[in-house]
Amino acid sequence: MKILIVSQHFYPDSFRINEVASSLVQRGHDVTVLTSLPDYKNGTVPENCKGRKNRRFKYNGVKVVRCFSVSRRTGVLFRALNYVSFLISSTFKAYFMKEHFDIVMCYQTSPVLMANAARAVSKKQNIPFLLYCLDLWPECLKAWNVGEKSPLYKLIHSYSRKMYNSPEILAVSSKPFMDYHEQVNGVSRDIMLHLPQHSEDMNLPPKVRSSNEEPVVFAFGGNIGSVQNIECIIRATAKISVNESFSVEIYGDGSNLENCKKLAKELGVEDKINFHGWVAKETLWQEYKKADAFLLTLKPEGFIGQTVPAKLQEYMSGNRPVFASIDYASEIIEEAGCGVCVPSDDSDALAEQMTIFVKNHGEMPGAAQGGRKYFEAHYTKDCFMDSLEKVFMKLFKKRNSNK
Repeated sequence: MKILIVSQHFYPDSFRINEVASSLVQRGHDVTVLTSLPDYKNGTVPENCKGRKNRRFKYNGVKVVRCFSVSRRTGVLFRALNYVSFLISSTFKAYFMKEHFDIVMCYQTSPVLMANAARAVSKKQNIPFLLYCLDLWPECLKAWNVGEKSPLYKLIHSYSRKMYNSPEILAVSSKPFMDYHEQVNGVSRDIMLHLPQHSEDMNLPPKVRSSNEEPVVFAFGGNIGSVQNIECIIRATAKISVNESFSVEIYGDGSNLENCKKLAKELGVEDKINFHGWVAKETLWQEYKKADAFLLTLKPEGFIGQTVPAKLQEYMSGNRPVFASIDYASEIIEEAGCGVCVPSDDSDALAEQMTIFVKNHGEMPGAAQGGRKYFEAHYTKDCFMDSLEKVFMKLFKKRNSNK
């Protein structure tokens, strides 16, 4: 099939769509990605992409077409300009594409505005439209303190309802998203499908401890924003006895990093928590080998708090127990037997479970193996790609049969 993927973020920005598009090519499909200028990591466009440089190129056999977008920089104003500029430029570029496709897919992170180009191509070329939703809109506006009574919220809500009702299939990465779309955006269950994200496979060797005196190491890696609730980890660390031998290693950068460092200092746990900043994926995986367990937290903010972060799948692949403080993933963690999950933002309960693990010298029988087995059964790239291809074929056959 000839597939067009619309995604505001693509290589060299690090998103799973890079692997998805490449894998589709490996499976024999002709794939084009319509994307923006790369600016996700630093908020600015690199020199080799400014002007009209590298607007068309190939990545692992994927044909990439870049559209103009105002760089993200910092602050709400530039973020909004970034979103709107891609909406306009991508829709224009998509509508006047001469190449005909069999299907169009939007890999929708934030914002939902990026789906407009996919919808335009679907209508003009009369081809199936698959929208893969990984972030909820207008719910995400609440993270910017935009309330439901705000004119902006109402405007985006109206747009979101229209967009999420447009595709033949609305695939969601987390099951509670279905409830949200049905209740808030008026989407019929008949067009929705649960398609969990895949994860890269760390497949770390099991941790071998040299002695019981060796400190127990907890690790967190990823974006450090307000939603990730790293503050819960810091508060939990402060509630663990100073006599316990352990450390918390935090890898990543984000808008809330400095606030987290400040809180760690205020609570007097600077000797227990180490902030390493952003590190390359290869380096991060090497550092993860030192960890006895992974930490996962998320704020209890409405439907966003019911998201299953893709980080959980990656952690499961790493042969380590997972200690989570989030609301929705408890069923998955319990089913996999890969660790423990306490209510979101409950630092007391998280501290209690971390303390038990430390007192047991980093031992939680069966948890690492349980997570690994569950990952192999549900969250590998092959599992995801097989499911995605089935959806494509279903849409393609249905559209052709109706012609």
